[in-house]
Amino acid sequence: MSRIFVVDDDHNIRQLISEYLKKDGHEVLDFASGDGLVDKVREEDPDCLILDIMMPGINGLQLLTLIRSFSEMPIVMVSARGEEMDRILGLELGCNDFLGKPFHPRELVGRVKAMIRLVEAHKNARPEALQPSIRIGNLSISPEYRKAVVDHGPELSLTFREFELLLHFARNPNRPYSREQLIRQVWDYDFLGDERVVDELVKRLRKKIQERGVGFSIDTVWGYGYKAAADPR
Repeated sequence: MSRIFVVDDDHNIRQLISEYLKKDGHEVLDFASGDGLVDKVREEDPDCLILDIMMPGINGLQLLTLIRSFSEMPIVMVSARGEEMDRILGLELGCNDFLGKPFHPRELVGRVKAMIRLVEAHKNARPEALQPSIRIGNLSISPEYRKAVVDHGPELSLTFREFELLLHFARNPNRPYSREQLIRQVWDYDFLGDERVVDELVKRLRKKIQERGVGFSIDTVWGYGYKAAADPR
């Protein structure tokens, strides 16, 4: 039985989501706000989190950032605002999927089940050895410590998803990837949303590496997607 946390300040929505999840065989704990949520996640390590963006006090995006600093559990964000930037920012900060209100609870349950199955498959797979730091251009990346450092400089300040994209490109230099492939590789999930989230993520990562003089570039492959290559030195 999977344990799922549902966080939403709307009692009716919280109750509806919880009822559908319980009917599907999940154990559900619901919260009307984010107060104390981070500590509760640390204590109980749920299998999935459903998180509303707009809440009084600490909001969903702030909670997402805090939780992603120590956990990679599946997170679905929901929002009544329906703004594209909410979706882009949520996916960039590390949520696995995004649903705009109103949505059908069965769709949410289906997406939750798919993500939990994927996580279980990874847990049952043969564990990989710790990977050493990766070097590309003048940048050193540590997958274990999730750090990216330019030679003789401070650590790059990257969001959860920016780091994942950077690491993927560093591991696969010069290989072109379509937006759909990047979603599958970087999100590790068959995201059903807009592929433009990839363009926004690449744009922000490009800006950060250019500002810091990182020795490789993310190039556009016109009509296809993107690739990364070390700059000649």
